[in-house]
Amino acid sequence: MFRKAAAADRPTIAARTVLTIRMVDSVDSERDRVGQTFKASLDEPVTDSAGNTLVPRGADVVVKLVDDQQSGKIEGKTILTLDIVSLRINGRDVDVDTTSITQESASRTARSGKVIGGTAALGAIIGAIAGGGKGAAIGAGAGAGAGTAAQVATKGQRVRIPSETRLTFTLQQPVRL
Repeated sequence: MFRKAAAADRPTIAARTVLTIRMVDSVDSERDRVGQTFKASLDEPVTDSAGNTLVPRGADVVVKLVDDQQSGKIEGKTILTLDIVSLRINGRDVDVDTTSITQESASRTARSGKVIGGTAALGAIIGAIAGGGKGAAIGAGAGAGAGTAAQVATKGQRVRIPSETRLTFTLQQPVRL
C-alpha cells in the first residue's frame, strides 16, 4: 500500500537560502513591461545542511518584472525590479517568495547638466565671437535652451539585463518540496 509522503517528511529549502540564477531571456526597460515573465535557470545547485542536492543546477526558473520606474526627461534614473516567481523542481513548478533585486541606470540628472551646461558654454563662445559681451550672454541663453530641448527630445535612461546575466536572490519563506 502506498501513502503520500507527509508534509514533515518532504525536504525544505530554508528561508534566507541564496538562489543564484542565470538569465536566459534578456530584460529591457524600453521593450518590456511590468508583469511580464522571463526564463532563467538556476546557476548553482541548492543543497541542504548535509550537502544533499535539493534543486539541481540548470533547473528552470521564472523571473517576473515587478516594477519599472522610468527616468524623467531631464532628471532621474530608470530602475527595473525583478522577483523569482517559481522554480521547476522534479517536473513541477514550485512558487517561491524571494527578495527583489533592482538594476538601475546612471543618473540622467548629471548627464543633463553636462549637456545643458556644454551647449550654454558653446552658445556663449559663438555669441562672443559674433557680438562681444552682449552676444555672449545671448548665445549662452540660446545654447542652454538648445541643450534642454535636446534632453527632452531623447528618451530616459535605458536599463538592459542581457541574457547570461547572473543574479542573486534570497528566499524570504521556506519552500517545502
